[in-house]
Amino acid sequence: MKSILIKSVLFFSFSPILLFAQDTGTGKVSQGRATTTSTNIYTCPSGRITSLGISTASDNSTWIVPSANHFTDANFPFASDLHNACIGANFANATAALAALNGNDIINIDASGEVYTAYIFADNYFELYVNGIPVGKDKVTYTQFNSSIVRFKVNSPFTMAMLLVDWEENLGLGTELNGAAPYHAGDGGLVCVVKNANNQTIAISNNNWKAQTFYTSPIQDLTCPSESGTLRLTSNCSTTDAANGENHYAIHWEIPANVMSSNFDDSDWPSASVYSNATVGVNNKPAYTNFTDIFDNSSNDAQFIWSSNLILDNQVIVRYTVNAASGINEMEKAKIEIYPNPNDGNFSIYLPEQKKIENLKVFDLLGNLIFEDFTGEHKINLTYLPKGMYALKVKSDNEMYHKKIIIN
Repeated sequence: MKSILIKSVLFFSFSPILLFAQDTGTGKVSQGRATTTSTNIYTCPSGRITSLGISTASDNSTWIVPSANHFTDANFPFASDLHNACIGANFANATAALAALNGNDIINIDASGEVYTAYIFADNYFELYVNGIPVGKDKVTYTQFNSSIVRFKVNSPFTMAMLLVDWEENLGLGTELNGAAPYHAGDGGLVCVVKNANNQTIAISNNNWKAQTFYTSPIQDLTCPSESGTLRLTSNCSTTDAANGENHYAIHWEIPANVMSSNFDDSDWPSASVYSNATVGVNNKPAYTNFTDIFDNSSNDAQFIWSSNLILDNQVIVRYTVNAASGINEMEKAKIEIYPNPNDGNFSIYLPEQKKIENLKVFDLLGNLIFEDFTGEHKINLTYLPKGMYALKVKSDNEMYHKKIIIN
């Protein structure tokens, strides 16, 4: 599938000329309710209305709220269902959900790659890109709460980038109706687990991911937000419900054009913040609790992540690079040895003699496959490799093991 540009998520940037008390950061400030442009882009029984609108900032720049997205774009594939009460896809477990798939859901990025499976619970909406290629979007924009499966074939390492949206009913005001509170600032949250073709967990959402905010609201007082480098901070801002939130503010930031690609530099982005299940409020949601064996695995417990403010930040992008060396089955745990020492530039991959190396793949750090061996020996010499860092994948006894090596 060809890469889809993220232009529809981008908007115009002007020098701010604010007519009211302002924050001193780089964002553009709007005030009050947005103009509704789409009254409802998805209907789910017992679900909330999913509207879109346009907010106009004080410099006349315009911003789609809560987020520009590809939900109605037929070229962006939908994720498969792990649990989706909107259409009755209430699978009891992941095995049943996977059994309902026929393989046509797998997005082929690299023909020589491995099939990976991402299990995702997002509050409320996500769009997932792998190396800049759209591989899956949420089937449910707002509620009822659902969870998803996305499968893709790619060489590793690969970069996952996700647009995350906490939807809102009061457009441009960052709030929803919650009981007697007409202006309640809801929260977001993402949990993600990635498994390889051998059903081994190779990545989980945690604070090793990067997360950046691009739309935050409601801001009741523009003196409370602050910025420090790339940190967009609202910890000093109120999150309490309001009797009347019509005059509250929102802050918008432009999304970089190549933010979903693998070569985007996110090194100065903040680390994702992590949150407990109780804080996100998933303990009564079957889309999550039916699959705690995946999301809350005792040895690989994925964490809920978001930006630094789970409540006020409504449009967030998270990124994470999954290396070939990622994974639970490290070579040391399988008694697979690097012999004699990878740091002396003269080494081999060695397994105990009762084991055979069914397949060895060596990747550079850009994910290019530079060597592959199917000899079935218990030792493979790699002395020919030039200096540098590599990612190894060794298959033995139908299990896959991973390791990074450095040749000095």
